[in-house]
Amino acid sequence: MSASAGGVDLMAMDHEPAAGSASSRRTGSASTWLGQALNRLSIAFAYGGGVVVASIGIMSAISIIGRSALRRPITGDFELVEIGTAIAGTLFLPYCQATYGHIAVDLFTLRASARVRDWLDRFGSLLMAIMFLAVGWRAAVGSIEMRHNGETSMLVGFPIWLGYVGILPGVFAAALVALAQSCGIKVAEPVAEHTAE
Repeated sequence: MSASAGGVDLMAMDHEPAAGSASSRRTGSASTWLGQALNRLSIAFAYGGGVVVASIGIMSAISIIGRSALRRPITGDFELVEIGTAIAGTLFLPYCQATYGHIAVDLFTLRASARVRDWLDRFGSLLMAIMFLAVGWRAAVGSIEMRHNGETSMLVGFPIWLGYVGILPGVFAAALVALAQSCGIKVAEPVAEHTAE
């Protein structure tokens, strides 16, 4: 969350490079470019997650209609819903992180200065990056083990390791967004600023 005074965004001021220095202008434009690239990536992933959820919904509707009208549901529909939901959920993570859409308890920071809140947000983003990287690492290890074991879903025989691999792009993209935010790079406007207007 960023405070504003007289229409000036204090958080944005903290991250602006010092005027006059060529290296600071290059650093500022590089961080702006990186923030915009991560923003576009997180939006694309969110749309991808939406496509997966819509596909799951359509498949479920077809299966329900087939079960009711024709007594022929899609075999293993619940297995596909489980795998698709896991993949879609991780595809939403980068956008959620970029917009600070996670649940935050700011009871103790309400009276803190904008600079203190900014540093706490950066530290929180660093912790989120570490958590995303840990989840991604364990999912990658799990996918390798599942592939070696040859484990598949019970009804359709879908290789379980592919589900694990499917969550990796979203988790690692969320880690990149969180790492950038921990370095003070603005990726997107926080959700709280959009809802307050």
